[in-house]
Amino acid sequence: MPNLDPWINQNEEHMVTTKTITNKFENHLLSIKAERQKMIHPNSHPTYNERHQNIIELIDWTLEKYKETAAATNIKTKNQQKDEVSIYILEETTLDYILFNISELTGKLY
Repeated sequence: MPNLDPWINQNEEHMVTTKTITNKFENHLLSIKAERQKMIHPNSHPTYNERHQNIIELIDWTLEKYKETAAATNIKTKNQQKDEVSIYILEETTLDYILFNISELTGKLY
């Protein structure tokens, strides 16, 4: 059976890259949210405060949807990786079976 370590390591590197991008995106949104929260003051015009509050709510909604999508994508990716491994094992087993039958029919061992 071939060594699957390079394939596994490649997927782990992809997951680390994805997590880094995710963290950067979330951190960026959270920093914008923190800036907007600092801009809200009790003495400011209500429309001004309302505008910043709407932006904060929109950021919260975006983060929530982003996390839901990321979780669903993560599950899908894990299932797809398991499917790929299963297909690989099935193909390898099939090839072994065919080679065995060929050697049996021809009387030659490979």
